[in-house]
Amino acid sequence: MEVWELYDSERNPLGKKHIRGNKMQPGEFHIVVEVITLNADGRIFMTQRDPVKPLPMLWETTGGSVIAGESSLTGALRELEEETGLLARPEELRFLGQTKGGNYFLDSYVWRCKERIDMDALQLQAGEVHAAQLVNWIEFQQMNRERLIVPSVYQRMEFYFEKLASFSTYAWDGSFRS
Repeated sequence: MEVWELYDSERNPLGKKHIRGNKMQPGEFHIVVEVITLNADGRIFMTQRDPVKPLPMLWETTGGSVIAGESSLTGALRELEEETGLLARPEELRFLGQTKGGNYFLDSYVWRCKERIDMDALQLQAGEVHAAQLVNWIEFQQMNRERLIVPSVYQRMEFYFEKLASFSTYAWDGSFRS
Protein backbone atom coordinates (compact mmCIF):
# COMPACT_ATOMS: atom_id res chain seq x y z
CA MET A 1 0.00 0.00 0.00
CA GLU A 2 1.44 3.33 -1.08
CA VAL A 3 0.59 6.40 1.03
CA TRP A 4 1.12 9.96 -0.22
CA GLU A 5 1.24 13.34 1.53
CA LEU A 6 -1.35 15.77 0.16
CA TYR A 7 -0.78 19.41 -0.81
CA ASP A 8 -2.93 22.33 -1.93
CA SER A 9 -2.66 24.01 -5.32
CA GLU A 10 0.26 26.13 -4.07
CA ARG A 11 2.15 23.06 -2.78
CA ASN A 12 1.44 23.81 0.86
CA PRO A 13 1.02 20.66 2.98
CA LEU A 14 -2.60 19.88 3.84
CA GLY A 15 -1.65 17.65 6.77
CA LYS A 16 -3.56 14.79 5.12
CA LYS A 17 -2.50 11.47 3.70
CA HIS A 18 -3.88 9.59 0.71
CA ILE A 19 -3.82 5.89 -0.18
CA ARG A 20 -2.90 5.27 -3.80
CA GLY A 21 -5.86 3.98 -5.78
CA ASN A 22 -8.44 5.98 -3.85
CA LYS A 23 -10.04 8.99 -5.49
CA MET A 24 -8.42 12.33 -4.72
CA GLN A 25 -10.62 15.31 -3.91
CA PRO A 26 -10.56 18.53 -5.96
CA GLY A 27 -7.79 20.81 -4.76
CA GLU A 28 -5.64 17.92 -3.50
CA PHE A 29 -2.25 17.28 -5.06
CA HIS A 30 0.62 14.86 -4.49
CA ILE A 31 4.27 14.93 -5.56
CA VAL A 32 5.63 12.87 -8.43
CA VAL A 33 9.28 12.71 -9.47
CA GLU A 34 11.20 11.78 -12.58
CA VAL A 35 14.89 11.14 -13.10
CA ILE A 36 16.29 11.76 -16.55
CA THR A 37 19.41 9.62 -16.55
CA LEU A 38 22.28 10.37 -18.89
CA ASN A 39 24.88 7.68 -19.47
CA ALA A 40 28.56 8.62 -19.05
CA ASP A 41 28.70 9.11 -22.83
CA GLY A 42 25.65 11.40 -22.70
CA ARG A 43 23.06 9.05 -24.17
CA ILE A 44 19.59 9.06 -22.62
CA PHE A 45 18.56 6.08 -20.49
CA MET A 46 15.00 5.05 -21.34
CA THR A 47 12.76 2.40 -19.80
CA GLN A 48 9.84 0.67 -21.46
CA ARG A 49 6.57 0.51 -19.54
CA ASP A 50 5.33 -2.95 -18.58
CA PRO A 51 2.51 -4.36 -20.78
CA VAL A 52 0.07 -4.33 -17.81
CA LYS A 53 0.49 -0.59 -17.12
CA PRO A 54 -1.43 2.27 -18.73
CA LEU A 55 0.37 3.38 -21.91
CA PRO A 56 1.80 -0.13 -22.22
CA MET A 57 5.16 -0.70 -23.89
CA LEU A 58 5.86 3.02 -24.43
CA TRP A 59 9.27 4.38 -23.47
CA GLU A 60 9.80 6.88 -20.65
CA THR A 61 12.21 8.16 -18.03
CA THR A 62 12.30 6.74 -14.51
CA GLY A 63 9.81 8.06 -11.99
CA GLY A 64 6.86 7.69 -9.69
CA SER A 65 5.10 9.09 -6.67
CA VAL A 66 6.82 10.35 -3.55
CA ILE A 67 5.58 8.41 -0.53
CA ALA A 68 4.66 9.90 2.84
CA GLY A 69 7.71 10.94 4.84
CA GLU A 70 10.02 11.25 1.82
CA SER A 71 11.46 14.37 0.30
CA SER A 72 11.23 14.82 -3.45
CA LEU A 73 14.94 13.99 -3.81
CA THR A 74 14.68 10.88 -1.64
CA GLY A 75 11.69 9.72 -3.68
CA ALA A 76 13.62 10.23 -6.92
CA LEU A 77 16.55 8.16 -5.64
CA ARG A 78 14.20 5.41 -4.42
CA GLU A 79 12.27 5.24 -7.71
CA LEU A 80 15.52 5.02 -9.68
CA GLU A 81 16.76 2.13 -7.56
CA GLU A 82 13.38 0.33 -7.42
CA GLU A 83 12.71 0.47 -11.15
CA THR A 84 16.22 -0.10 -12.50
CA GLY A 85 18.63 -1.12 -9.74
CA LEU A 86 20.71 1.99 -10.49
CA LEU A 87 22.16 3.73 -7.44
CA ALA A 88 22.80 7.46 -7.39
CA ARG A 89 23.92 9.62 -4.48
CA PRO A 90 21.78 12.63 -3.50
CA GLU A 91 24.49 15.11 -4.53
CA GLU A 92 24.61 13.60 -8.04
CA LEU A 93 21.03 14.52 -8.93
CA ARG A 94 20.38 18.02 -10.23
CA PHE A 95 16.94 19.61 -9.99
CA LEU A 96 15.67 20.70 -13.41
CA GLY A 97 12.33 22.16 -12.44
CA GLN A 98 8.74 21.62 -11.36
CA THR A 99 5.58 21.35 -13.43
CA LYS A 100 2.00 21.05 -12.27
CA GLY A 101 -0.42 18.48 -13.65
CA GLY A 102 -4.04 17.59 -12.96
CA ASN A 103 -3.57 16.47 -9.35
CA TYR A 104 0.20 16.43 -8.94
CA PHE A 105 3.39 18.43 -8.90
CA LEU A 106 6.15 16.84 -10.96
CA ASP A 107 9.74 17.43 -9.89
CA SER A 108 12.25 16.65 -12.64
CA TYR A 109 15.87 15.73 -11.94
CA VAL A 110 18.81 14.83 -14.14
CA TRP A 111 21.51 12.33 -13.19
CA ARG A 112 24.68 12.20 -15.26
CA CYS A 113 26.36 8.87 -14.54
CA LYS A 114 30.10 9.03 -14.06
CA GLU A 115 30.50 5.42 -15.21
CA ARG A 116 28.82 3.81 -18.21
CA ILE A 117 25.60 2.03 -17.31
CA ASP A 118 26.05 -1.74 -17.40
CA MET A 119 22.85 -2.69 -19.20
CA ASP A 120 23.35 -6.37 -18.31
CA ALA A 121 23.44 -5.57 -14.58
CA LEU A 122 20.12 -3.69 -14.48
CA GLN A 123 17.45 -5.00 -12.14
CA LEU A 124 14.21 -4.03 -13.86
CA GLN A 125 11.17 -3.94 -11.60
CA ALA A 126 8.59 -6.54 -12.63
CA GLY A 127 5.17 -5.05 -13.30
CA GLU A 128 6.71 -1.61 -13.91
CA VAL A 129 9.57 -1.90 -16.40
CA HIS A 130 9.72 -4.25 -19.37
CA ALA A 131 13.06 -3.21 -20.95
CA ALA A 132 15.71 -0.48 -21.01
CA GLN A 133 17.91 1.12 -23.63
CA LEU A 134 20.30 4.00 -24.26
CA VAL A 135 19.53 6.41 -27.10
CA ASN A 136 21.00 9.60 -28.49
CA TRP A 137 18.85 12.67 -29.16
CA ILE A 138 18.29 11.80 -32.83
CA GLU A 139 17.13 8.29 -31.92
CA PHE A 140 14.93 9.78 -29.19
CA GLN A 141 13.27 12.10 -31.72
CA GLN A 142 12.76 9.21 -34.15
CA MET A 143 11.14 7.13 -31.40
CA ASN A 144 8.79 10.04 -30.74
CA ARG A 145 7.85 10.31 -34.44
CA GLU A 146 7.03 6.60 -34.32
CA ARG A 147 4.88 7.25 -31.21
CA LEU A 148 7.00 4.99 -29.03
CA ILE A 149 7.53 7.52 -26.23
CA VAL A 150 5.02 8.67 -23.60
CA PRO A 151 3.98 12.06 -25.08
CA SER A 152 4.38 14.04 -21.83
CA VAL A 153 7.91 12.65 -21.40
CA TYR A 154 8.88 13.89 -24.85
CA GLN A 155 7.38 17.32 -24.14
CA ARG A 156 9.41 17.67 -20.93
CA MET A 157 12.60 16.53 -22.63
CA GLU A 158 12.09 19.21 -25.27
CA PHE A 159 11.33 21.79 -22.56
CA TYR A 160 14.53 20.89 -20.65
CA PHE A 161 16.61 20.34 -23.80
CA GLU A 162 19.16 23.13 -23.20
CA LYS A 163 19.66 22.21 -19.55
CA LEU A 164 20.03 18.52 -20.39
CA ALA A 165 22.46 19.17 -23.23
CA SER A 166 24.66 21.17 -20.85
CA PHE A 167 25.12 18.05 -18.68
CA SER A 168 26.41 16.01 -21.59
CA THR A 169 29.73 15.66 -23.37
CA TYR A 170 27.71 14.05 -26.14
CA ALA A 171 26.41 16.45 -28.74
CA TRP A 172 22.72 15.67 -29.12
CA ASP A 173 23.00 15.85 -32.89
CA GLY A 174 24.55 12.36 -32.72
CA SER A 175 28.23 13.33 -32.77
CA PHE A 176 30.71 13.53 -29.93
CA ARG A 177 32.04 16.87 -28.75
CA SER A 178 35.78 17.26 -28.53
